Amino acid sequence: MPVCKERAWKALNELSFERVTGTENEYKAAKLIQSWVEGSTIEEYEIDMPEILEAKLEITKPVHKEYHVIGIGKTGSTPDEGIIAPFVYIENAEEVNMADVKGKICLATGPLTPKKQEMLAKKGALGYIVSHGSFYDDEKLIQELRPRNSRAKVNNMPGVVLHINDCEDLVRTKPEEVKLVLKQNNDTKGKGHNVVATIEGSDLKDEIVTFTAHYDSVPYSKGAWDNATGSITILELYHYFKESNPRRTLKFVWCGSEEIGLVGSKNYCKDHKDEMENTIYNINFDMTGVTLGYEHFCCSSNDEALHYLEAFAKAEGYPVVTKKELYPSDSTSFAYAGVPSCTFARLAPNGGAQIHNYHDTMDHLDADSFMITLNFVIKYATQIINAPVNMIKREFDKKLQEKIDEHHKEEKEKEDNKDK
Repeated sequence: MPVCKERAWKALNELSFERVTGTENEYKAAKLIQSWVEGSTIEEYEIDMPEILEAKLEITKPVHKEYHVIGIGKTGSTPDEGIIAPFVYIENAEEVNMADVKGKICLATGPLTPKKQEMLAKKGALGYIVSHGSFYDDEKLIQELRPRNSRAKVNNMPGVVLHINDCEDLVRTKPEEVKLVLKQNNDTKGKGHNVVATIEGSDLKDEIVTFTAHYDSVPYSKGAWDNATGSITILELYHYFKESNPRRTLKFVWCGSEEIGLVGSKNYCKDHKDEMENTIYNINFDMTGVTLGYEHFCCSSNDEALHYLEAFAKAEGYPVVTKKELYPSDSTSFAYAGVPSCTFARLAPNGGAQIHNYHDTMDHLDADSFMITLNFVIKYATQIINAPVNMIKREFDKKLQEKIDEHHKEEKEKEDNKDK
């Protein structure tokens, strides 16, 4: 059956509801996808679901003022009475910013990476605050701070999220002391789900091409653009290739738990380790179909794979911005598993459609724009799926390989720390 714009748009509307990993709605979404895909299965895996019991932040000197915060899971807990300490604003948390953090509670408004969190802890900081949102958010978004978990290897510092408007107010107030309270249970677990379907190939069936897209959303968001669009893209690809007699075997994986750190795709790659040896390529989708936007392709492989895409796109009249990198989506889980991968997206201009909040609805999506990505990928993927020899070398350029090796080193250190 050929792709169908009307069918895709109907399914996209049905899938556009809050689908936070580990919740009943996430499982509802998985069952909905399964109902659309004949012979598909649901694979369950365990996820960390830290329970935040209490989170507070207030200025204690020279004035008293309280702020709305949420706790960061997988960080430390304070005593019941909290901790009171001097405050310091560490901006982007560069090394110089951290010269005097011992015994203090720190605010960072730039990316506080796991390594920077670990450095803060090593230098003796007692707790940290990170920013969220925009100066121009309405009042509802200020209250809807996005929950998150820490990914640092060792992190006993309590951490909280504060809206950027309140961050500015906090810095301007010039507090001598602040009080931080965070109580949580880091041992609670939940269940995530991947939905998996297979179309067996013909004469080259031992080689596999895997299509992926995450179907979970963040709290407060219907996740229409991020990433119901990607999920429906691979649904239409499934319908198309089901009738096309592909030479290579095709896997379709609707990944759960992407929004908490690519957890669903990581579990899929781990649970299907033997399959990874035969997987020649992963084609991932994360956000397509936005009305005002541009086509984007990220290659997690080598120059040859990137240049093939660029040449093919020109031949097909497909305008696309390209880069070679590990993309912050499920394609990176496959790259970590040694599989050349890529992500297609249709990204919005500055001031355009938004994600990770209640604005992510169908309002700024367009069926014809959705078909731009889908129609091109059908042609691109068909070349790879039916080529007489594998077109995608199983290799990564030097910089990507170094990042992959660093990831495996960090994962091993995490496992070693667990065993101690």
